[in-house]
Amino acid sequence: MSAYATAIAIAEARLAFTEDDLAYLPDPFPRCVIRDGKIARADGLPLEWEQYELLEEDFPAVLTETGELQMAPPPTDTHEDANGRIYRVLSHYLACHAGGKVLMNRALRIPGYEPAVPDLVLFRHPNPESEGRSYTEQIPDLVVEILSPSNRGKEWEDKLALYQDRCPEVWLFHLDGSAEIWRVDGPKMNAIQPGELFSSPLFPGLAIDPAWIRDYPDEIELVRRFTPEIRVLPDPYDPELTRKAQQLAAQIAQHFELVGRSTSEFLSQLRQSAENEPEDLPSQSRGLKP
Repeated sequence: MSAYATAIAIAEARLAFTEDDLAYLPDPFPRCVIRDGKIARADGLPLEWEQYELLEEDFPAVLTETGELQMAPPPTDTHEDANGRIYRVLSHYLACHAGGKVLMNRALRIPGYEPAVPDLVLFRHPNPESEGRSYTEQIPDLVVEILSPSNRGKEWEDKLALYQDRCPEVWLFHLDGSAEIWRVDGPKMNAIQPGELFSSPLFPGLAIDPAWIRDYPDEIELVRRFTPEIRVLPDPYDPELTRKAQQLAAQIAQHFELVGRSTSEFLSQLRQSAENEPEDLPSQSRGLKP
């Protein structure tokens, strides 16, 4: 275990920074001191986001609205595993349906609110200016939080105020496998028990069991690895059409291998191929069957 990893492990057991933590600030960082358990600039000026981004990714801190570093102990493995399972479900869905981009641990800088770092967010139309940054000033269309005993106090209340004031939809998962769903255009809070399914207008056709954060079904892994295959049925009256169909099926198979089995790409190529075929061919003799 590295010295910094050891420092993070120690940080999990306490709620405030000490003088020892200043040793882990990078060289370009301005001179800092400890004030009330927070790291602050020695000259009294607020720390900026550009300076915050100089910190190592696993530095256990968030930047407050007043420009100080506040202790944020790293999440547990149980928490991260649960978050990763929801991320896999949503990212796989979005690989098959155009609907936005899902991100983990993206800091939100929303004017009038304390900075927040949700476990997961969805942007239907991500702001290109946020590409490559560790934060965004864009309101997410969905916020997901994996709840644990540490979700309490003023920091958590500030997060909830931001989410419920500005975010259209919020999912709160409990580690026991239950969930609470909040939507701006629906009931303020809808409780979902393990084994029940819920859906969202953000993901048409997708049903989610909140218990998946504890036990990820093998069936989902099978769906994730599923590769669509096209069987070519020979046309007894037109061998040339059969040959063209076989070539098209081979091209589609190669395409899936190259682009990572993207369904949207698959459909686009299939439509283009269909447009290039002669219009007078009867559809039932095209020789393709999924």
